[in-house]
Parts: sequence; C-alpha cells; structure tokens
Amino acid sequence: RDVSSDRAVHGSIRVMPPCLAMGEAAGLAAAMAAAAPDGNVHEVNTDDLRQRLRGYGAWLP
Repeated sequence: RDVSSDRAVHGSIRVMPPCLAMGEAAGLAAAMAAAAPDGNVHEVNTDDLRQRLRGYGAWLP
C-alpha cells in the first residue's frame, strides 16, 4: 500500500509490519498456551505455532 509521510516518520512506518507480525505470533502463542492443560507458554509447540500462522496467511521465512 502506498503511503505519504514526511521523512521524520518514515522510519516508524517501516517497522509497523514486523511489529504486527510479532504481535500476531505472540497472541496466537498465548491463546495456544491458555488452551493447554498446564497453560505454560514455554511448552507451546513452535512447529504447530508456525503451521497455524501460515494457515492464517502469515509469511514466515
């Protein structure tokens, strides 16, 4: 999407997509942990997390 901004805020605009992606991943990981019996976010299966993110249309390298 095209955007018009002044030079002072251009850097801030460029970092918004990665912040959105990290927030989506963190939110999904928290939801997966909350649904688990022990509720421990450290026990979330990261392969399952990546698969679900891709299923929602996220781009992962």
